Amino acid sequence: MKVLITNGTLIDPMNSIKEKMDVLIENNKISKVSKKITDTVDYVIDAKGYIVSPGFVDLHPNFCDPGATDREDLKSGSFSAAKGGITHVVLGVDNKPAPSECNVIDYIIRYAGIMPTNIYTSATITEDRTGEELSDINFLHSHGAFAFYDGLRAVADKNILAKAMQIIKSKNKVLSIFSGTTDDRYMKGILEGNVSKKLKIKNATPSDAESEDLKLNIELAKMFDVKLDLAYVTEPASIDLVETSKKENKNIFAETPAINLILNEKAIEKKDSLAKVIPPLRPEADRVYLLKAIKKGIIDIISSNHVPIEEKEKDLKFKDASSGTVGLETVLGICGIALVDKGYLSWKDVIEKISVNPAKLFGLDKDGAGSITAGTKANITIFDPNEKWELEEDSIVSKSHNTPLIGYELLGKVKYTICNGKLVYHDVGLNKNEKE
Repeated sequence: MKVLITNGTLIDPMNSIKEKMDVLIENNKISKVSKKITDTVDYVIDAKGYIVSPGFVDLHPNFCDPGATDREDLKSGSFSAAKGGITHVVLGVDNKPAPSECNVIDYIIRYAGIMPTNIYTSATITEDRTGEELSDINFLHSHGAFAFYDGLRAVADKNILAKAMQIIKSKNKVLSIFSGTTDDRYMKGILEGNVSKKLKIKNATPSDAESEDLKLNIELAKMFDVKLDLAYVTEPASIDLVETSKKENKNIFAETPAINLILNEKAIEKKDSLAKVIPPLRPEADRVYLLKAIKKGIIDIISSNHVPIEEKEKDLKFKDASSGTVGLETVLGICGIALVDKGYLSWKDVIEKISVNPAKLFGLDKDGAGSITAGTKANITIFDPNEKWELEEDSIVSKSHNTPLIGYELLGKVKYTICNGKLVYHDVGLNKNEKE
């Protein structure tokens, strides 16, 4: 089958393209990129007024499968990703059991191939993410573990982390690490500060917990020269540490969640437990500092930090509710309204941070991710850069609907997602009356 994408503005930073170009897809691969393609085709996508981009790449979204499929599963997570323009995901580790066991890795790999998006497995750094014992990284790697991560849990024992770095370095893989406190006295999901005091939240997370742990993680990474993905960076002091470290260590990469770009801690007063997330929302001054850091290029990657939570686990008193928000379907829209609309980034810059940079870091560019290059698999996202839209709960594809962004205006709407040459999402543009 031959598909022609025509009349769109192609933005492909990896190939230094930003102009109106046609793209021809044949046998699920990109066969031609040219200003005018006149081949006879089976299907035409008119992308007039739209941006044609490499498919987005998301790091650490939790599909919770196996073990917690009431929250999300491989299929629902993949469709949610497709709606967000995401063609490649490197999974998080919120499974039960956690992917410290090879049978979990085997299960995900077995079913990943039949899903609408490209799925890559992560394995845990420590057994069951407890931080107490190193996972059998060699064995997990031999079973196909693509990356290593303990999720939103810091690894307090730096001796364990050092051993993990040595092994992961030998495999030429990426270590993703969350920086924060492991002290169970502190409530995760809200920072110590004005809002926690106003809400009378006791033992909120110290405001410098992220930077204090991040500093140690950076020092270790320098010692072992491992590729370190800092997931996530939100604190001004952390940003400063990353900026300094990047000058000395080319293997330090900083990642931030999209939700922290659009909301500050005051959202907790309005949205209650829906705004209880890890890393916690920060004061407005910190949010602006983060936006400026993104503009300066200190932050390499923006991701969804997709953590599906069942309604019953969110519909509790704040102190008892689980932390997390869904985010696969809103990454582009958040970047549009928080970064492009405010003049911090261009759409080309956004595409670099949600497609090109994560693809390069994890080596997915070798398989055609992050670019639109003749001869590679067709992984393409087409979006309207000018469409403003409000997130509605009944439009969310994810099994879980835990997000504080319902009713928020976003900018940039995905219209088509093509994964491995197949159309996996099309925004048909129905209005409310047509839905009914």
